[in-house]
Amino acid sequence: MLENDMIFIRKTTEEDLPYILRTESDSENSPFIQQWTVDEHIDAIVQDQNLLHLTVISKDLEVPVGYLLVNGLLNENNSIELKRTAFSHKGRGYGRQMLLLIKSWAFTQQNANRLWLDVVEHNKRAKDLYKSAGFHVEGLQREAVKIRGRYESIYLMSILKEEYDNGL
Repeated sequence: MLENDMIFIRKTTEEDLPYILRTESDSENSPFIQQWTVDEHIDAIVQDQNLLHLTVISKDLEVPVGYLLVNGLLNENNSIELKRTAFSHKGRGYGRQMLLLIKSWAFTQQNANRLWLDVVEHNKRAKDLYKSAGFHVEGLQREAVKIRGRYESIYLMSILKEEYDNGL
């Protein structure tokens, strides 16, 4: 579906689900994302027309290194949400490369006006990555999500097409 020299991103298949569930529940990821059941992932893969469930593959390793959910494909306001990202191989640039590909796809192929996401307040690593990729903090929603039994505050962040086009 999408690719560059380092990764390619393709639609997730049911065969990817053991990897997805391991990555999602990994101790480095689970404090930052809500956990889904197998059935919720399957519904996202096969039934939800508004959502893309995608797997990130390393070209060098030839294995999955992460996954993401993109929501809002049918949004009448041309606002696409990067709903979830999780990587099993951290610190190797895969997340940064995924963002480059998803921003290009959202603004050039999907004609989005806005690409947005939320990030858990204490996930400094992800927040810094998103900022370096051109996303701006729009605000903080206090205790807006429940993760592992705790209410967490989340930052809303976005990048607009105009900012993307101007290389900001």
